[in-house]
Order: sequence, then C-alpha cells, then structure tokens
Amino acid sequence: MAFESSMSSSAPAGGPAAAVGGAAAPGGPATILRELRANNPDISAAVLATEDGFPVGADAVPEVNTDLLSALAADLLMRAARSAKEFGQGDLNEIYAHGTAGYVIVARAGKGQVLACLASGHATLGLLLVDVRRTANKLAQS
Repeated sequence: MAFESSMSSSAPAGGPAAAVGGAAAPGGPATILRELRANNPDISAAVLATEDGFPVGADAVPEVNTDLLSALAADLLMRAARSAKEFGQGDLNEIYAHGTAGYVIVARAGKGQVLACLASGHATLGLLLVDVRRTANKLAQS
C-alpha cells in the first residue's frame, strides 16, 4: 500500500447508505456527507468523527463498518500528525493511502473532528481531494 500525506491548508453509489447521528438537519453533518457521496460516486463511505474516534455522522454503503472507520481514521491522523511534527513538517491537515482496491483519505474537519472517506481505485485523485477538502471545510463551519 502506498502511503502519502498532504500538508495543504485548504446520489449515493453502491445502494442504500448507512446513517449515524440521527435525523439529518438541513446543512448538518449527515446532509453534508450525503451531498459529498452524491457529488462523487467513487466515494463509498464518508464519516465525520471526533479526534477520539467516535462517529458524529456517516453516509456509507452497508458493507462499511462506520464505527471502525471512525476509530481507525482518527488514530491514523493522530499518528501521522505526530510524525509530521517530529520531523518539522508543521500541522498535518490530511493524509491519504492508496491501496490496490482504492483510497482512504482522512482530513481535519474543524477543531476536534476528522473526515474519513473511502473511494474506489479508479477515482481521479485530484477531484477526490478537491471534494474531500471542500467537504472538510463545510463541516468545520457547520
């Protein structure tokens, strides 16, 4: 699995979506995550979690365990952020991994929150990152 990170600042595919966080308030996290998946059908899961790994909201295909994604994504970002600081790279904003079957992208989404996304291997990485960054910014402001 290739591992890369970025220090930059800035209709759901695959069937019914799993929802976490109760009813979707207009403009709330559940709505924003659903819009992300609707705008980019290569994304199979989008989860907003606390830095401690607890899910705040999610929109995902049924096969994805959103609780596990939340916990692992928060841990991944925390460990990568520590590495970045140790090596003088500043505050880490996002990280992505590219495996043989797809991408895992984790980005800060405001104070104390992370956005984690899973995407297919044929996703266009540039567009995927643009969509994830925009959504992370929206979530940070919601």
